[in-house]
Amino acid sequence: MGIVVDWVIFFVGLPEVCLAGYALLCLLKKETAAPIFAINLLLSDLIQIGITIVFIVSRFFDASYQPFIRARCIARLLVRLGLTSSLGFMLLISAERYLLVAFPVWYHTKNNAKFSILISVCMWTLSLAYSSLDYVFLTNKRVSLLLFSIICLLPAPFLVGFFTATWKALSRSIAMRREKKNRRRVLGVLGLVLGTYIVLFFPFSFRNLYYSLKGDTDAEDLVKDWSLVVTSALVYISPMIDSLIYIFMRRDIKDTMEAFACCRTPLMKLQELQEKLTDTSQIDTAL
Repeated sequence: MGIVVDWVIFFVGLPEVCLAGYALLCLLKKETAAPIFAINLLLSDLIQIGITIVFIVSRFFDASYQPFIRARCIARLLVRLGLTSSLGFMLLISAERYLLVAFPVWYHTKNNAKFSILISVCMWTLSLAYSSLDYVFLTNKRVSLLLFSIICLLPAPFLVGFFTATWKALSRSIAMRREKKNRRRVLGVLGLVLGTYIVLFFPFSFRNLYYSLKGDTDAEDLVKDWSLVVTSALVYISPMIDSLIYIFMRRDIKDTMEAFACCRTPLMKLQELQEKLTDTSQIDTAL
């Protein structure tokens, strides 16, 4: 089962994440509200997808082959980095959607790309620091697994809280009541993030916490082994779900398809050309 999941993640998840990343970069050029956190979430997904090639190749060699023992150790570091940063950016996306609804004036005046980039750098630094410390100092498998489980469970109350608070803020916002599409987009992003965490991350985190507290992380148990395979598979397919966040950041299906040049109709291209000519004429008039 593990090898099948690895192949699916690599050959399906990689092009999917790359296409979503390209579309988000196009969105970054067009709109002032840059989806910085969503782009960083896709970068963390790329790290997780890239690691799968190590596990795929290592299956064709003997388990005691020294180069792949080292490669798997480094892959463990990158797995922790990818998962913790992914959870961090999911939390930041939820917080950003809440601020957009609860404090719209502050969000549109004070929030900018530089601030989001600074927060993203801090998140990457914290994730890298934890992963490095875990790799270097936490040689005890039980302690390492316990700490990792606690870190993975920390976003749970915040994600639920942001979703609930945003739902209430949307109910009170008169402007959002009128703009049903924007309301659905905000709730769609938050619902997807929360649903992804509950379905894909929470079983993995709870399972690891249970066995790390139980203290038999190395003991052989059929239930324990299968629970590890299933919950790990759920976590590893999360990059393919994260790409759907892009859809909820666009206004509609037409707006989504416009990001890809191959999907643009001649009418769309003509409208873009007219907009460019209009902008050029306005510049010439100003000069």
